[in-house]
Amino acid sequence: MDKLLIVGGFGFIGKNLVEYLYEKYNIVIIDKKIDKEFFIKFKKELKFYQYDFITEEMFKLHKIIEKENPNYIINLISIVTTERNLEIFEEMIKINLNVLLKLFNCSKKLSSLKLFIQFGSGEEYGNILPPFKETDRENPNSPYALAKQLTTNSSIMLNKNYDFPIVVVRPGNLFGKYQNANKFIPYTISQLLKNEEINITLGEQKRDFIYTLDFSRGIELLMENYKYFIGEIVNLSSGKSISLKEIVLFSKEYIKSNSKINFGAISYRENEIKNFLLDISKFEKGVKQKFEIDIMQRIKEYIDYLKGD
Repeated sequence: MDKLLIVGGFGFIGKNLVEYLYEKYNIVIIDKKIDKEFFIKFKKELKFYQYDFITEEMFKLHKIIEKENPNYIINLISIVTTERNLEIFEEMIKINLNVLLKLFNCSKKLSSLKLFIQFGSGEEYGNILPPFKETDRENPNSPYALAKQLTTNSSIMLNKNYDFPIVVVRPGNLFGKYQNANKFIPYTISQLLKNEEINITLGEQKRDFIYTLDFSRGIELLMENYKYFIGEIVNLSSGKSISLKEIVLFSKEYIKSNSKINFGAISYRENEIKNFLLDISKFEKGVKQKFEIDIMQRIKEYIDYLKGD
């Protein structure tokens, strides 16, 4: 059984990946904070290390990685924000880029390493014509997107100059278990379940959503076909965009909620991407299969999960 090191494994995406992959991989987690309650559900023991990438010495991290000698590394440590404030840009660089370089320096000599998975963002594309392809020139329009592009470019440089087996995955708009309650889909569903008022934009902007279960399946397929993706940037999502208004109205009808929806109560963000749609043909070619997803069915499943059904 291959060993998978998940850095930031106790976050939103990390927990979903652990749940999906733990029976197929020998999983080791590194994170700043440890969620011991999360371990109770697993039949076999999960190994974890507590480590702070900002305050602790690289020597400690190097010893951990050298000891575990993983076949795959997934780096999930990142600052994710919709803020347009340039004051946070320096902190984003400090976290996103420095963590990547620290992990690179600690794993570059591993003979066992098949693939290092780094996460970029679809927001790197900016407001260009959809669908967004990996060959498109990026046009980041926020500090977050710019920081992500810098990390993406650094990742590709590490492959080209040092033959480091890395891939950059640009995800769509994720939703699912363990997500922060203030994010669009969990917030909307929570308000609808409580029959409470919802203030929203006109909801015309479209997003390419992907459920965490499907995303985890995509990461598994990517690792199984790792040779194709080394040194590449690849989009991973549903490959379909849907308006926020459609999501809200569909969820309201499914829940049979009495919530009042105030479309237009909130203004759009400056330079907001109007139609976020990822071209996933490169991913499908690499995994040798179509990646079919029924987003509305996944919305139903997520609603049922939040209801406790």
